[in-house]
Amino acid sequence: MPVDQRSYWVWLQHALGAGSSKQNRILSGYRSLSDFYAAGMESWLLEGCFTQNELGKLGSYSVQDAEALMEYCEKIGQKVLTPDCADYPLLLKEIHNAPCALYVKGTLPDFSAVPGIAIVGTRKATATGVSAARSFAFELAKQGAVVVSGGALGIDTAAHKGALQAGGKTVCVLGCGIDYNYLMGNASLREAVALSGAVISEYPPNTPAVNSNFPIRNRIISGLTLGTLVVEAAGKSGSLITAQDALDQGRDVFAVPSGIFSPVSQGVNGLIKSGAKPVSNAGEILEEYLYRFPGKINLDDEQTNVVLSPEPEPAKSESAQLDEKEFSRDAVLLYSSLTDLPRHLSELERLTGIPAPRLLTAVTELELAEKIHSHSGRRYSLPN
Repeated sequence: MPVDQRSYWVWLQHALGAGSSKQNRILSGYRSLSDFYAAGMESWLLEGCFTQNELGKLGSYSVQDAEALMEYCEKIGQKVLTPDCADYPLLLKEIHNAPCALYVKGTLPDFSAVPGIAIVGTRKATATGVSAARSFAFELAKQGAVVVSGGALGIDTAAHKGALQAGGKTVCVLGCGIDYNYLMGNASLREAVALSGAVISEYPPNTPAVNSNFPIRNRIISGLTLGTLVVEAAGKSGSLITAQDALDQGRDVFAVPSGIFSPVSQGVNGLIKSGAKPVSNAGEILEEYLYRFPGKINLDDEQTNVVLSPEPEPAKSESAQLDEKEFSRDAVLLYSSLTDLPRHLSELERLTGIPAPRLLTAVTELELAEKIHSHSGRRYSLPN
């Protein structure tokens, strides 16, 4: 019987542990993980990147052991996904330390078809924070997004509940084995999440919930999603680790402004000072992704003034030109790419080939000259 190719990934993850990126080096030097497995200890030593502990596990744990683990997972209702699987999330593949294996209870939504938004925050949430997280999650799920969080008390719990109350999909990313007796007061919530979406972990069955697992887990929460919303976080918080992971992964960060005297305000307000987008409703998050999911996001007209569906692009007037002596080259090129229909900054970056920092400088230049009109969600057009 041929070896299930997933077993090589499970074998490798057992050796490297959660959060490693060494699989990238392996794949750059071998045609496949099966070739790496067959190469044996002498070749593994020559790689020069493995610790003694990792080498010991590479040699003592076999692909047959990994297959036995996958059989056990199947018996207890957990699916094993590896990067070779068609339903492994594409967004997660993009991060530099993508999990070699994901254990899944339920069904992972297709994050390439609908936007995923992470909601994270303190376990010691205020009543206001819980209400905000629940409201944001409810509206995000109602309008077509998948809400991702970590299943902890406080903000995480409120986020999952809000999405479920909207009849939407939510995903819970754990820092322990899915079957481990973690936070049993939320066991029924996790069951509901699995029916709506999925409970997932990179930790195999029976892995305990030790503190060091959770910061490593956070990169998956941000990695699954296009943006991370932080609702209440102290100056030192695991939520800030998730936000930093999102930034490192090139994803967006949003924050709900908090009162300056609140003990859970420092982290959130610090993110806003650093450039996170402050938001007061779900529409202000989803407007960032309308261009990417046309027709998939159901924003209410009353909540935002953004365009809800693609429209034919109007012809640009031949007289709409800039004097190249008065404006920078970037400004001239940006202006030539604008029409009466608002275009998102990322689309303008693609059309002009101008990096985002320079593009924003050109936007400011045109705004000061009243040659450009700014819309919500970093979208720009010619003045009416």
